[in-house]
Order: sequence, then C-alpha cells, then structure tokens
Amino acid sequence: MASLRTIRQRIRSIGSTKQIMRAMQLVSGSKLKRAQSRLLQARAMLAFLDGLLQRALAAAPKPDHPAARSGRPGSQAIRGWREHPLCARRADGPSTLVLFTSDAGLCGSYNTNLIQLAQSHLRRESLRQTEVIYIGKKGHRHFTRRGVPAAEAHLDLAGRPNLTTAEAIGRSLMERFLSGRTVSIHLLYSQFLSAMVHRPAILQWLPIQLPALTHSPTHPITKVALDYLFEPSPQRVFEDLLPRWAVATFQRAMLEAFTSEHSARMIAMKNATDNAEELLNALTLTRNKIRQAGITKEISEIVGTVEALK
Repeated sequence: MASLRTIRQRIRSIGSTKQIMRAMQLVSGSKLKRAQSRLLQARAMLAFLDGLLQRALAAAPKPDHPAARSGRPGSQAIRGWREHPLCARRADGPSTLVLFTSDAGLCGSYNTNLIQLAQSHLRRESLRQTEVIYIGKKGHRHFTRRGVPAAEAHLDLAGRPNLTTAEAIGRSLMERFLSGRTVSIHLLYSQFLSAMVHRPAILQWLPIQLPALTHSPTHPITKVALDYLFEPSPQRVFEDLLPRWAVATFQRAMLEAFTSEHSARMIAMKNATDNAEELLNALTLTRNKIRQAGITKEISEIVGTVEALK
C-alpha cells in the first residue's frame, strides 16, 4: 500500500487537475451557447434561401409546358438552373474532400470519429484522385503524416464561428470548382443534433444536387400554381441565388462542426471532472484508512507498553 505522503500528493495533484477540467468545462459551455446561437441563425438563413429556390422553381413552367415553349418570362428558369456552372457534372477529374476537425484536443472521440469516416471515404474513392482540404490541425496532422498531402489547409481557427472567414473559404472552394480543378466537393463535418449528441456526416456540396433542393422534406414544393414575375430575368435570379445558397450551406457546415467541437469538449471535460471526483473520493477513503490504521497501531503499542510496565 502507498504511503500516506504519496497519497496526499496524489490528492493535491488530482484536485488541481479537477479544478482545471471544471474551468474548461465552463468555458466550453459558454462557447457552445454562442456557437449554437450562430448555428440557429445560419440554419434559418439557409432554410429561407432553400424555400426561395423551391418557390421560384415551382412557379417556373416545365420545359414541356406551353408557357415554356412560348418564350414568356420564366420559361427559361428550369433550364437556367440546370445549366448553372455550380450544377455542372463532369466525368473526369479529381474530387475534393473538405475535412473539418479541431485545432486542439481534449474533446473525446470527436476527431477520431471524423478521421475514421474520412479514411473510409478515401478508400472508397481510391480509383479516382481525391485531394483533401483540411480545416483544423488534428486532421491535417493525422493525414499528412500518413502521406495524404494537403491541397489547402486552414488552421488556427480555434473553433470560432466567424462567418466572414467561412464565406471566404467557401468562395475559394467554389472558384476551385468553377475553374475545373475539381469535379466535386464533399464536406465531412460533425452534424450537431443536441448539446449531448453529434455525429459525423458527409455532404456533397458541389455540384449542387437539384433533387435535394426540389424534394426537400423540410421545404416541399407548393402545389399551388403561382405566377411569379422574374426581374430582371429568371437566369439572373438563379445566377444570384445559387451561389448564395452554396455559401450559406458551407457556413452552416462550418458552424455545425465548431458547435459540435465545443459540445464534445464540454462533455469530455465533464466526464474528466466526474472521474477526478470519484478518484478523489477513493483516495480520501484510502488515506483515512491508513491514518486510522496508524492511530490504531500507536494505541496498541502504548497499551502494550503500559501492560509491560505493570
């Protein structure tokens, strides 16, 4: 059994660690609230843009509709959407995977789950060239050490939900797609479900998948025939809406990742604090037993000495 001095040193050390973990839990909880608020705003903005695209598409005549063949305003809306550069599908060329991980650790299995899903995705895409863009140090460090170079790397973001930075990165990726340097872009991030639940997810960001927009369960196309006037033209409306929708989708994905990171770190720090508390209780009990055994031994020696002197 360890000596009383060793146990006291361990109690002091674990007590200090517990205070640090508790402080980090509170900080992560505060960051989580701010990030969650930003995420809800981003989701609302994306839902608005999604609904706007749905209504515009519902109002536009179908290609076989008489209005579509007549050349009236709105007749080119669907064709303009399908022929938009962000919807272009190419057969040959490299694909791009954008991997969101954290810059710092102490967040449980958050990074491990994302890295494992990224490895599975890269194995599935082994027949075609896949370039990886890293957002966060953990994923960058893991894959570059294993021979997967970085097409781009955005590090030291520290989980801060900066929409301006997210928009700049998103537009840079859009330019990569529009210039033909990649045929598709997938986003691999952690989807935030609640303060206690988050899960890795892969989203095909570009090219834009039209069925995902036109048959969204959260924004079904209205069956009411609406007569919209497009100003200045349907083509111009879609040319402006689709990039905005793409940027809003990327911003939401980044906010989902950062919010999940703060949630994972808060949970990890809470578990560490609880474990430290349990260990302190066990060490305190052991210390008390050793002290009691020592006192009992001293009393027995005194009683034995008194009896010997009689």
